[in-house]
Amino acid sequence: MVLGSEGRLGIITEATVHVHRIPQKRQIYGYLFPDWSRGLQAMTAIAESDAAPSVTRVSDANETRFYFATKKHEGFAARAKSAISKFYLEHVKRFDVHRMCLSFIGYEGSEEHVTIQKRLVDEIVRRHGGICAGTGPGELYDRKKFDTPYIRDFLLDRGAVADVSETSAAWSQLQDLYDGVMTRAGEAFAEIGVRGYIMCHLAHSYHSGACLYFTFAFRPSDETSSLHQYDVVKGAIQQGFIDLGGTLSHHHAVGLEHAAWLGQDISPVGVTIIRSLLDGVDPGHNFNPGKIV
Repeated sequence: MVLGSEGRLGIITEATVHVHRIPQKRQIYGYLFPDWSRGLQAMTAIAESDAAPSVTRVSDANETRFYFATKKHEGFAARAKSAISKFYLEHVKRFDVHRMCLSFIGYEGSEEHVTIQKRLVDEIVRRHGGICAGTGPGELYDRKKFDTPYIRDFLLDRGAVADVSETSAAWSQLQDLYDGVMTRAGEAFAEIGVRGYIMCHLAHSYHSGACLYFTFAFRPSDETSSLHQYDVVKGAIQQGFIDLGGTLSHHHAVGLEHAAWLGQDISPVGVTIIRSLLDGVDPGHNFNPGKIV
């Protein structure tokens, strides 16, 4: 409870760390799916199977294009290989590269464990029209997961607004949730008169469901009202989570920015319980006041 309280219930002064051995083998493979729907179905099937990969992630078409567009400079050999791969995908596999979705699936453990896990996942991927793209994209994943969080600051320095919103829901709800949020974001961009960009990936899979992580960006039509325009887009996405059966947040927590939707997410009674707990532990509101409720 203290760990999830954003500092409202106290300060952690000591911790005991549980240490695990470094896995004998760790490999992140890239997979490509013809479209988001089949990528999502494959992730669902993996969660339902006996496979237990350490990473299961799939990006929608917008984020896939973003990944490939922001690759570091390649030499002639790498460019030639990319051209051959694109030809194969378009003319042999009949992929529409504008709808194609990139997935990262990782395996950790002994040689035997990794081999068995990958065999199970490869079969599921094939059943859903996907193909394995090797470990090259996996190296991209390890690099991008540290690079991407800094893009917001890069864009802000150039007059663009960018942020993330994440949610989670049951597997059966994820497709409708994704479709609805993308539609609402598009409507919000139109309302404020900007050409925005929104992309999404699925991450943090569980047996019951998964997390959807949306990233959006736009250049404000008027710098004097950029915060208002941001609120319109952010609000449309967050309200979409609530209306379409998702959670208010997943791992970024509630904080100050999402507190307005907490009552809709956990009910007014739930908010009362949390407020009573916080008031009981910290009646003077000295610990990170204002967060959550």
